[in-house]
Amino acid sequence: MAAKELEESYIPFQCMIVSDSNRFNVEGVSTAQYYILDTLNKQGVKTTKELSEMRGISQSGISKLTKRLMEKNYIIQERQTNDRRSYNIVLTKEGKAFLNRVEDFGNEIMNLIDEALTAEEIHAFSMMCKRITNLYAEKH
Repeated sequence: MAAKELEESYIPFQCMIVSDSNRFNVEGVSTAQYYILDTLNKQGVKTTKELSEMRGISQSGISKLTKRLMEKNYIIQERQTNDRRSYNIVLTKEGKAFLNRVEDFGNEIMNLIDEALTAEEIHAFSMMCKRITNLYAEKH
């Protein structure tokens, strides 16, 4: 019975979030590319090697991801002055604007949760989200 109740309430919630998040997928930014943009936004300029080490992705994999982001003008590459073979990856104003749109979406969801739940319920929901996320991370 509990599984049926969960399915009836969780599936529409999940569909709402996926549906809304698809409006950003229209821009063709994958999760891995989003993390690159977010890292550059929070930590500043990085090299391909640094991004590779941080994300656990090969440098060629990072290069493929950044190439697509450059095509969208979300990032640029600047040759390093001390090592002409290396490039700095820099977030552009277009990349920052994309991140702002994603943040606005996240704020919409947070506002809905805040409106729908009491402070105690929000705490319980937060704890459940952490528990589920940790279990998922352990299994994958």
